[in-house]
Amino acid sequence: MTEALRALAVFAEPPVPEHTAIAAALALPPPPTADEHTAILGFQVLPYASIYLGAEGMLGGEARDRIAGFWRALGGSPPHEPDHASILLAALAELAASDVRNPDTRIRAARTALYWEHIASWTPPFLAALRRIGPPFYTAWADALDAMLTAEADALGPPTALPLHLRAAPPLPDPPADLDALLAAALAPVRAGMVIARDDLARCADDLGLGLRAGERRFALRALLAQDATGVLRWLAREAARQATAYGDASPITRWWTARAEAGARWLEQLAEASVERP
Repeated sequence: MTEALRALAVFAEPPVPEHTAIAAALALPPPPTADEHTAILGFQVLPYASIYLGAEGMLGGEARDRIAGFWRALGGSPPHEPDHASILLAALAELAASDVRNPDTRIRAARTALYWEHIASWTPPFLAALRRIGPPFYTAWADALDAMLTAEADALGPPTALPLHLRAAPPLPDPPADLDALLAAALAPVRAGMVIARDDLARCADDLGLGLRAGERRFALRALLAQDATGVLRWLAREAARQATAYGDASPITRWWTARAEAGARWLEQLAEASVERP
């Protein structure tokens, strides 16, 4: 299992020729081209924990600092990108292999902390987004990675508490102070419980007959709201409710994400109702 997990980890990185043989060995479809990798993992479903765990929904911040602290606790210097999926998964594979070869309470504690605190805490929305918008390779990769992580969860046993990342997640603003506060909360997965990728905004625009502006998500969503605030908010509420069904209830963490997405759906619906009542 550890070798398979280490092999799966490389697909979070830009493709290289060796990936073809690795994909075949894992019974995955042919790996993506460089352009396909960039389109999915470079621009839409970024493989960084801080995107999903940070209150800002962006790279870096306190979420990345917490993960960097894990590396320091092991007695080393944090990697350049300590929250990148390939680095976290490779480290988990190494700790799992060490735990099997030479059982040690310290290794088991580090393996458990890495898995539950810094990997399982954010992979539910990450994997769900890959399955939703990814081409066949990334859908298959998400399924294979999910199976490996489920096996790791079974080997470690349930967490003793929710990860600090989730316990510290700020609530949704009720009501948001302004449009900027609304956008910030809606686009932060740990706050709204959902991932809004560029492809999701394109679906929203198509469903409502609106124009989708070029540019980053915040700019595009702002433009959609300017065209039809009530319709877009209701569409997002339905999308949050739909994404809530993708997380399941296999652990306290997946149940947390389900509950957070359901809360996000109610919040967005209330905002839609308020937009109708405004003169």
